[in-house]
Amino acid sequence: MINHSSVLAHFKGVVDSTLREGFQFAGANFSLEDQREIFDRLVLLGVEIVEVGNPVQPEIRERIAALRRRRGDGDRPRLFAHIRNHERDIRAAAECAVDGVSVLCTADVERLAAMGLTPDSSRERLRQNIALALSFGLDVRVGVEDFFGRSFRDCLDIYEQAESAGATRVALADTLGKAQGWEVARRVGALRRRTRLEIEGHFHNDLGQAVSNAVIAVRAGANWISASLLGIGERTGITPLSSFLANLYVLDPDVARRYRMEELTAAEGLVSHLCGIDVPLHLITSPANGFAHKAGIHLDALMKFGPGKYEPLSPRIVGNVRRLVLHSVISGKTSDVQAREFEQRFG
Repeated sequence: MINHSSVLAHFKGVVDSTLREGFQFAGANFSLEDQREIFDRLVLLGVEIVEVGNPVQPEIRERIAALRRRRGDGDRPRLFAHIRNHERDIRAAAECAVDGVSVLCTADVERLAAMGLTPDSSRERLRQNIALALSFGLDVRVGVEDFFGRSFRDCLDIYEQAESAGATRVALADTLGKAQGWEVARRVGALRRRTRLEIEGHFHNDLGQAVSNAVIAVRAGANWISASLLGIGERTGITPLSSFLANLYVLDPDVARRYRMEELTAAEGLVSHLCGIDVPLHLITSPANGFAHKAGIHLDALMKFGPGKYEPLSPRIVGNVRRLVLHSVISGKTSDVQAREFEQRFG
């Protein structure tokens, strides 16, 4: 049997990217007040890091300043600005007094050539920019786009430069959302053996595997996972925060209890309202379907043996409620009286 506690012992926390990656969702047009409300929910949930956009844009600088004031005197969550490998981006982040920067790099030689760079000159620029960021007292995370679609050696060269220059964390991105679980296990494990830095995983959901890949990455040695409320982001989005934390709870409740998981349904409900969409039916925070039971065999077992027969965790854990769907053609003989008695016992 796997000792999940030991598997998760190295897990450091969540980088919530609702206010950065989530803003890239086609239906997200968050006002400043919207962002304040989302940030308040993230503070309440207890995430360790909130990632925001590039403060080189004046409007984003203003919004970052508003979020810093919102945080007050607490030390969580830490604010990281997601920036390019440019000096002016570093300086803009320092002016905003964020806690750190997430520097995006590429190992794609075509992209580099379009920017007038070579792999060597790009890494030298990275060295200089990390030194500049550190001089401002910023923590530095360095990420490589499309980690699973690029040469491992080329990505490793960037990570090794980041480590020697003083970065504290490296990030690997499944930018195209097509990495398979065995690739994630192999590559994250290989990177874990080659760096002492903390590792962050950022998984897109184009093939529906962001959550499983995030869990596999943690098991293979990743310390941080990037997620967003509802999983919103570019295209089909990234790892949904609720699904990832629910997995943590099943694997090791003590690790998951770092977070106020009972706030998840309200937090994702807020984002669904702001985006004008329903909470997706496949999410555990869906009021309509997250804990809905309709099939007769399921209802009968619940009445006789309790919710543990068909629920991976109690809906109370994530702040949701159970729905018993009776009187349909497939619902069997469970009565309203039985359903009420069940709810009185189990809530």
